Amino acid sequence: MTNTPFKNIFSNRLTKHILYWIGLIIFFGITWGTYDNDYVRSFTIQTFGLPARMILVYISIYVLLPGFLLKKRFISFIISYIVLLIITSVCIQRPIIYFYVEPIYFPDWKSEGYFTITELMNTILDVNIAAIIPLSFSFFKFYYNAQQRTLTLEKEKIETELIQLRNQVHPHFLFNTLNTLYGLIIKKSNTAETAVLKLSKLMRYMLYEANTPKVSLKKEIEYLKNYVDLEKLRFDNSIDISFNSESDKDYKISPFLLIPFVENAFKHGTSSSNKSWIVINIFTKKKELILRVENSKFSSTNTQHDSIGGIGFNNVKKRLQLLYPNKHSLKIEDNELSYEVILKLNLAKTNQDE
Repeated sequence: MTNTPFKNIFSNRLTKHILYWIGLIIFFGITWGTYDNDYVRSFTIQTFGLPARMILVYISIYVLLPGFLLKKRFISFIISYIVLLIITSVCIQRPIIYFYVEPIYFPDWKSEGYFTITELMNTILDVNIAAIIPLSFSFFKFYYNAQQRTLTLEKEKIETELIQLRNQVHPHFLFNTLNTLYGLIIKKSNTAETAVLKLSKLMRYMLYEANTPKVSLKKEIEYLKNYVDLEKLRFDNSIDISFNSESDKDYKISPFLLIPFVENAFKHGTSSSNKSWIVINIFTKKKELILRVENSKFSSTNTQHDSIGGIGFNNVKKRLQLLYPNKHSLKIEDNELSYEVILKLNLAKTNQDE
């Protein structure tokens, strides 16, 4: 869009201020001039009223507003504003009217006196009316800018926390995977080469494909499948593992959000002396994702699921709260035989996804 002369004029702060005071003079000059059709006198009188009005407005905007009101010192602001209003009215506006305007422009006017309540109240109201619009505009401008700064800081804080939380996932996952591969090599298993291939796919996804706020759900599920395949190799089919996924379309999702629940099932749902089983179901339909991870539970093993993937429930809950505020639900079913986590996510696009 090209700049127009009018746009350049109104973008200048000084010009805006000058236009405001001119507009104020014209408005009240016409309003009072209609009484006797002497508009020249009316405009002149309004011009003489500028000093007190301008002092009140500018001290209020640049001193009282940031010093008291924006710091939520409301009582201090009100008291300071009233004191300033009285001083500008009694010490500046009233002398101009009493000693200059009335004798010259209203010679037949019989004033009730300098300090009469009626005259002082009229002067105070006349001065105060000029400050209503500038104060309201400045307050909302300061408030809006303060809110924007707060939102910016909050966004930066959230992004920093998310990076820290994601970094906690990567080392833990890599540690577990390398342990799996090491075990296969010790056993001289023929599946070690397959495990290396799976690991390379996982690392490629972690290092190159998941460095964005949102990734393809299809790739995230493929990442989970590769992880499950590695675990199958590690346990050498000694546990019953079921992995099912179905989606009506490919959505966008925050990376590494689902893997902690799967890791948790393998950590707490397996036993060397008992038949173990793990069921993983991922379904998406109409912008809603449902993840169900259920695993066997044994009284002789550590069944305290106080941590997910070794990084803690608080980590996962915090990520969900930061990434999907009011757009998720996490339910846990814990009984003597099984442990189940049910996660529901609303994958509808937001402004941040654009």
